[in-house]
Amino acid sequence: MSRRVEGNLELRPMTSKDVQSALRIIADYDDDDATEAQETYERGIEGQYCLCENGAVIGVVGGKHVPDTDGTFGLSWTYLLRDHRRSGKATRMLNWMLEIMKEQDARKVFVHASDTTDLAQGDVYRDARDTYTQVGFIQEVRQPDYYAPGESMLVYGMRLAPREVVDVVLNLDDIKLTDVDEIPETNEAYWLAWELVSKGQGTKPQDFQRIFDEVRGWGGRAIYMAFPSDVANAATLVTAARFKSAGRLIDYYEDGVDEVYYRYEF
Repeated sequence: MSRRVEGNLELRPMTSKDVQSALRIIADYDDDDATEAQETYERGIEGQYCLCENGAVIGVVGGKHVPDTDGTFGLSWTYLLRDHRRSGKATRMLNWMLEIMKEQDARKVFVHASDTTDLAQGDVYRDARDTYTQVGFIQEVRQPDYYAPGESMLVYGMRLAPREVVDVVLNLDDIKLTDVDEIPETNEAYWLAWELVSKGQGTKPQDFQRIFDEVRGWGGRAIYMAFPSDVANAATLVTAARFKSAGRLIDYYEDGVDEVYYRYEF
């Protein structure tokens, strides 16, 4: 069942008529998030939900399966009208969303947050982070200075199904770099994309220097990469290219296969 009701509160799937109300709620906290949310909603609103009180939209939340994973879900924009903060409604909204994801066979769910501060609002996302931990999320990764100097990215994970013990088979293919792009909502942080290729056909450590020079010329502060932990040759390659280990999301792809982060700082 994708709808939840308790008294005058209702969590229901978002409709096209709700989009502008949802965007206004998000924009009141973060214009960049609102811009990215609008682009996502234009592609489709499946998996997006509205919290309503007496029929009026007062909050937004969403959860969708992450492609190429075994039951991993990502929690999307989770915002509540300011007048309703610290009322217990955000906790109710999140718990309802978690119930819906369990019904969709979610194994584990992750959510991104930040420690952004400004003069007017202080710690902008403190209430959100507190709510995540109250419902059972645990911080698994912290990337300092990710969004901008002084603004960290925090990733929280929560298990929704019992962990299975599995035998992980290592992938011995090589990786080949395919693209480099600035990460959305960051200032001068970049992401290196890659693909698996046959052994001996992959990128070599010395091949990174051209990319480093290019990104440095764009004013880049850092470059990030991430790999499934079963891609055995990835760690050796990026370590030789002077990337540093930057944490991991446990059982991200499936039980026994984490997502491992690496960072190169200029």
